[in-house]
Amino acid sequence: MATYKDIQRATGLSLSTISKYFNGQSVRPENGVAIQRAADDLGFRLNGVARGLRSGRSQTVGILVPSLDNGFILALIAGVERHLRRQGLGVLVSSSPADEAAGEAVESLRSRMVDGIVSVPSPHDVAALGQARRAGLPIVTIDHTYADLAVDHVQLDNRAAGAMAAFHLLDHGHVRVGVIGGGDDIGSLRERRDGFAAALAARGVGSADLLLRDDDPTVDAGRRAMHAMLARDDRPTAVFAANYDLSVGALIALNESGLAVPDELSFLGFDLDDIARVSRPRATTIAQPIEVIAERAAGLMLERIGRGPGADHAFVTVPADLTAGESVRRLP
Repeated sequence: MATYKDIQRATGLSLSTISKYFNGQSVRPENGVAIQRAADDLGFRLNGVARGLRSGRSQTVGILVPSLDNGFILALIAGVERHLRRQGLGVLVSSSPADEAAGEAVESLRSRMVDGIVSVPSPHDVAALGQARRAGLPIVTIDHTYADLAVDHVQLDNRAAGAMAAFHLLDHGHVRVGVIGGGDDIGSLRERRDGFAAALAARGVGSADLLLRDDDPTVDAGRRAMHAMLARDDRPTAVFAANYDLSVGALIALNESGLAVPDELSFLGFDLDDIARVSRPRATTIAQPIEVIAERAAGLMLERIGRGPGADHAFVTVPADLTAGESVRRLP
């Protein structure tokens, strides 16, 4: 395996200059070119573990998520990892399901000396994340906010996303609408419902025409909620499901019901871009720009690692997109 001394023999430069280059310090441009050319020719690979020991950093960021069985979460992990890797950092992924002991996953990541944690936080990990932040560990959260967790945060503009869904249905003539919105425990879903309701009110649609289901944000709950909507004598003409799992469950129920979409019921989902490509009719969906969210979260983490956690914290919102399909009918 090639070493600094091999590069020294190839370039004639001092070991201190070579060390400065690989540790990100300033060297003369011509020296940097010579060092990198020699490293490439010799097949030199920087020892990240040794570098971390010298710098007091592990060169690793923890990614903490509720589960690993969700398309949004997996895409988010991939995006964050890609942006951090470009800056020489690796990731350590950990899930923290609801039945896990409070803070266990956070403590596990801290025991591995991660340089920071990017998290879609579960309620039972909030206290441990707050403690880690107070101890000086950079924390960046995504999607879910908690009043007692003051850290850097990136999320979709959820109120605007909910309003976008409502205006799309209203513009297609739908006044009596259903929302499968998840429970109050998750702030992002609550904000989407609030934005949806505010948009209806802005167009003069009364609350009596909004059929709201506050079930758990799961596939099974989405399926049950849609069946309950369809069983009503005064069922809505259109239904909006406020996250991916609820949308998938709602689509399952629609398929089971045999109703024709959109002729008998219009449907607007959330984060269904992949499913929309194979569904017939193609589903209309609100989409989170996951790559943008991942890039912003990784950028905040790199900034915090570079200058250390401060008393302030950033709150970044990203606008949603609407991809129009054929699942929303225009009423006469």
